[in-house]
Amino acid sequence: MLPRDRLAAMLDDLMPVVRAAGDVLVRWRAELAQVRTEFKGRRELVTVADREAERAVVGHLLAAYPEHAVLAEEGVLTPAGRPHREADLVWIVDPLDGTTNFVHDLPHVAVAVALVERGVPVLGIVHAPMLGQTWSAARGVGAFRNGMPIRTSPTAELADALLATGFSYNRNEPGKDDNSARLARALPSCRDLRRFGSAEIDLCHVADGRFDGYWELYLAPYDVAAGAVVVQEAGGRVSDLSGGDDWVYGGSILASNGVLHDRLLAVVGDR
Repeated sequence: MLPRDRLAAMLDDLMPVVRAAGDVLVRWRAELAQVRTEFKGRRELVTVADREAERAVVGHLLAAYPEHAVLAEEGVLTPAGRPHREADLVWIVDPLDGTTNFVHDLPHVAVAVALVERGVPVLGIVHAPMLGQTWSAARGVGAFRNGMPIRTSPTAELADALLATGFSYNRNEPGKDDNSARLARALPSCRDLRRFGSAEIDLCHVADGRFDGYWELYLAPYDVAAGAVVVQEAGGRVSDLSGGDDWVYGGSILASNGVLHDRLLAVVGDR
């Protein structure tokens, strides 16, 4: 198990790298008319900004931590969507969480980097350059926004809760859950609900008490690993939508302030 001081040193090492990747996104945002957009699926987008930001992060990881594995979304320097080697320690990289937001010039986009130790995320950085906010956390180190400690909300009643969710690109496909039934159950039960289009930022908003809970389906590890560490270190709880621990690779996630978790599971969880 990686010690606390080693994880803290890794946070310090990665912070300027993640910020530099964020600078790539800011630069390309100023030239959106020149950004070539491609489709990875029927609705899922990828741009040159994704690839350039990923190269900045993954290039550093391969050089600084050659004994570790890297799982990056776009496959610029490593295989797309899978680790490039077997290892107990795996870096998970999303160079641009919220690509659709980016293409439409909306500010909710982030660079996210997580470290997973034997299947358990233990370190996460989520940098939202257009929002001027960076969340970071590591096991036993705590959770921070722009260097200041954060905690989840104390909200104890679902009726007082502000929730968030998202909608998969897999909607309108046979056998896929489009999240509409869960949304219909949640909305009458809570104060209100938001959808910002970046899973990593939504998770960090749970960590810093802005949201009281968040759920989504059909997510990849690079959509959730970093932000979930921030939630946990901020005092919150993370599970899959069955209430179990298969949220890194299992495709569904529920994050909360902890107090509301079981009640949220009863409303939006698998039935």
